[in-house]
Amino acid sequence: MNKIKLALALSFTLITILWFFTNTLLYIPFDSNLFTKSLAQYTGIIAFSAMTFSMLLATRPLWIEKRLGGLDKIYRLHKWLGILAFSFSILHWLVSKLPQWWSQLDRLIILDAISGATEELDPSAFEEFLESLESTALHVGEYAFYLTVLFLIMALLKKIPYRFFAKTHIAMAIIYLALVFHSFALMYIDYWTQPIGIIMAILMIVGTVSSFIVLLGQVGKKQKSEGKIQSINTYPDMNMFELTVKSDKWKGHKEGQFAFLKFEKKESQHPFTISSAWDKKTKNISFTIKALGDYTTNLANKLKIGDSVVIEGAYGNFTFNNNTESQIWIAGGVGITPFLARMERLAQQDSKQKIDFFYSAMKLDSNFKTKLEQVSAEANINLHLFDTSKSALISGEHIRNTILNWKSASVWFCGPSKMGKSIKKDLKGNGLHSKFHQELFEMR
Repeated sequence: MNKIKLALALSFTLITILWFFTNTLLYIPFDSNLFTKSLAQYTGIIAFSAMTFSMLLATRPLWIEKRLGGLDKIYRLHKWLGILAFSFSILHWLVSKLPQWWSQLDRLIILDAISGATEELDPSAFEEFLESLESTALHVGEYAFYLTVLFLIMALLKKIPYRFFAKTHIAMAIIYLALVFHSFALMYIDYWTQPIGIIMAILMIVGTVSSFIVLLGQVGKKQKSEGKIQSINTYPDMNMFELTVKSDKWKGHKEGQFAFLKFEKKESQHPFTISSAWDKKTKNISFTIKALGDYTTNLANKLKIGDSVVIEGAYGNFTFNNNTESQIWIAGGVGITPFLARMERLAQQDSKQKIDFFYSAMKLDSNFKTKLEQVSAEANINLHLFDTSKSALISGEHIRNTILNWKSASVWFCGPSKMGKSIKKDLKGNGLHSKFHQELFEMR
């Protein structure tokens, strides 16, 4: 999380500093006209930069994923960038509209000289070219703004089904290309020979390339492989099922990582955590899936052994890597999936690390409970089960009272976000020394 905040802060601080090297908001004496024009430029640049970074992250670049700590962190940053772009887009629109509301001028002239000098110079060919695009760019930008607001609101409203959101979200790539044209035509010509202009040119190129990667369906292409469904095991009492897929071309994964699955050409791909350790001999990959929405509720009935599956991955950095003598695992519901994979791996090794695993579910399926008890015993893990239909939820207090050396143990959590925040606050507030690792498994 700290890496996300640092990446956001550094990126936009740098852009702001470069902008102030070229322009200013401090006019002495104060000139409302110049101030408004400069503010419109600044808010537009920040909004466009946020959209560019967001578009780049939409391509799921592995080199950024590794540096930010996993694709779940990238999608959290992607969401915040969307909110930032949304906020500054509204500010940009308001600032651009205010002069029209305050005066009888037909149009705000964007390309006036920053200095406010009265001497008129013969425009260069580049200036004339930009001026010829001005009217069109203004209209394109305004309509693109309205669509941006619409789609960003849709992205933030979780009541909209994921599959519908995923399809409509692709339209943002087209809207972005319209905003590239808008920004190119209406940005002050003085900027192009300054550092801020060079940065903006680079962002326009990066964002345009990223947009075409999205539009042409090339996202994660090198990470994709085909597989066949080998088995489907259901756990009706927990409303979950385990899907095992065999893929000869799968490059392998670490326990705790996840992948995107696509079962039908017309359907969008969906992310699921891998619940098995990688075995080069069998080349089987398991996913434990809970029915949480329309898509997953009907999925188990649609699938059958032998069906083809497109797998993209592996992604994520929730991989249990540290050197502490003990670990505390905490999971709720389907959040158990990364721990199932890790237990399977530990059962094959002679690990001396002491691990306590706290798992809660609304109702524990008897077959799933038997499997869980068996694999935890093989992995030499202390299992603490909570059936929330009969007992309270897992709390930080219960963990502190159960484990003697909890302050020095590393904590790994995957489950409902509210549950994670509550336990983290309790443990950190009472002196947890090690890091609290939490999977941010939200794609929007």
